[in-house]
Amino acid sequence: MFFSVFLLAIGIIYLYVVPQLESQLTSRKQESLENYASLFAESYYAAVSQGASPVYQQLLTQQYAEKADARIVVINSSGYLVADSLKGQSFENSDYEETANQAILNKAPATTTHMIADKNYMLAAAPLGYPSHIYGVIVVVSSMADVESAVNLVQRQLSIAAGVAMFIALASIYLASQILARRIRRVEKGAQLIAQGDFETRVPVTSQDELGQLAKTFNDMGDRLGSAFQQIDIEKRRAQLLLDDLSEGVIGLDAEGNIIVANPAAAQLLGHELTPPAPLTGAVPEEIYDLWQSMSEKHPDREDTFMLDAEKALQVHSSFLSGQEELRSLLVLRDVSQEVKIERSRRDFIANASHELKTPLFSLGGFLEILQDEDVDEQTKREFINTMKEQVDRLAELARNLLDLSRMDSGAVQVTSGSVELKDVVDSVAREFAAPAVTRESSIDTSGMPEDLVAICDRDRTAQLLRILLDNALKYSPAGGTIEVAGNGGDGGKTVSFIVADCGPGIPSDELNRVFERFYRGRSAGRVRGTGLGLSIAHELVRLMNGTIEVESSTGGTTFTVTLPGNGNGGNGSRAQAG
Repeated sequence: MFFSVFLLAIGIIYLYVVPQLESQLTSRKQESLENYASLFAESYYAAVSQGASPVYQQLLTQQYAEKADARIVVINSSGYLVADSLKGQSFENSDYEETANQAILNKAPATTTHMIADKNYMLAAAPLGYPSHIYGVIVVVSSMADVESAVNLVQRQLSIAAGVAMFIALASIYLASQILARRIRRVEKGAQLIAQGDFETRVPVTSQDELGQLAKTFNDMGDRLGSAFQQIDIEKRRAQLLLDDLSEGVIGLDAEGNIIVANPAAAQLLGHELTPPAPLTGAVPEEIYDLWQSMSEKHPDREDTFMLDAEKALQVHSSFLSGQEELRSLLVLRDVSQEVKIERSRRDFIANASHELKTPLFSLGGFLEILQDEDVDEQTKREFINTMKEQVDRLAELARNLLDLSRMDSGAVQVTSGSVELKDVVDSVAREFAAPAVTRESSIDTSGMPEDLVAICDRDRTAQLLRILLDNALKYSPAGGTIEVAGNGGDGGKTVSFIVADCGPGIPSDELNRVFERFYRGRSAGRVRGTGLGLSIAHELVRLMNGTIEVESSTGGTTFTVTLPGNGNGGNGSRAQAG
């Protein structure tokens, strides 16, 4: 009875373990070979895409074959052998044709078992190339001897255990069978987890026997596959991070002009999302598309600058990538709006400065020529001299303003910030303009300036700023008008503001954003004398003192609001409105 029970138990164990183990090992081997074929296909395609030589392709094939303990062949779409890890040995296309065709047809890895030279082999094939263009296939050929050996090993172990168990007590037979079954289940469970992609799983190695060696083999396989996939993932993340961190826009295109890669900077510069795959036409302005089309292998690089609108300029560099199968060209976009604006300002500055200098110099030259060559009376001579003095004053003012702007641009202007009572500065500057105000039949009202308004600024530079704003207000205010200066504190004393408001004709809305440009004088300037530099200097002075200046205008007058850092002690104040 015991012997019958033992035979029944052995039979059950055999029928449960061996077929399932064989199926599991075959399945794992199939998945392992498919993964390895896909991995090698990616590496091989990357090498080919980078222009690797046939010798390097053969060497790469041999290296991967040694790691996989398998034969690797590379077959093109016509069925011809391109590379073979066992170069020189016999190659029959019919042995690999079914698996290769299946992988090409499905555009995905395929696995079959096949008898080659009376031996059972497992073949895993992976397509080479982009899904839209597969030009070959990788076939990894591995003998099924290891699976058969593992199955035979388990069979032998069970037979030995059964033979010994016939001479041992039933308890020992039961114990031994449980131990063996437990070890096999550990290997099986570890193989399942590894096959599912959990490369951190390790099968415990509790002995050096065949099952222990099998466990070590699974662990080594997990280490190698985990390292390979981890490295691939790291490289992909590095490339993506590098691309995403670039301030320049990068657009990668295939041979047909379809966008296959684009970084966030490209979408930001173009002002809309770029979602690959998408055609280049319609995704970029027509001028950029024409620049890309003008590129060829003979002229692989093109560069030009385009104005997307009145304010935004893009520099576009188009490059042709020879020897690439998928990524055939690159567009690199760079925002050069600031450079274009600076260059335009430089040209305008030179032209305006030349014009402003030419006019008074031409006038002075004419008067001097008349005084030298003509006999003029004393009254006319005095008028000429007064006019010449005005022109000299104009030249002196222009030279002084240009010098101030030059010193500001070069960083030579020193600003010493401290606590300044704005009321004292306003009253002092207002007294300086008392006479010019009377001459123009105007008045300056500083009653809206509170006594306790303290700013953190440079006293002298603040006074210079006020002189510019008051002079500008007096020039554009009509006779009998009043210029108001008022101030208040804000944000709990962290900032203070003061305004200078005139009652002139105002500035047209389309000119407000240009009043701080150098030499700019709007249509409303009329015959008012000036160089167009005062407000530019005011803007720079406020910036140097970490403040802001804003302008509001209507037909009833113009208001300039200057905001400066405060001492944080709060402060009361009122704000006057332009009359």
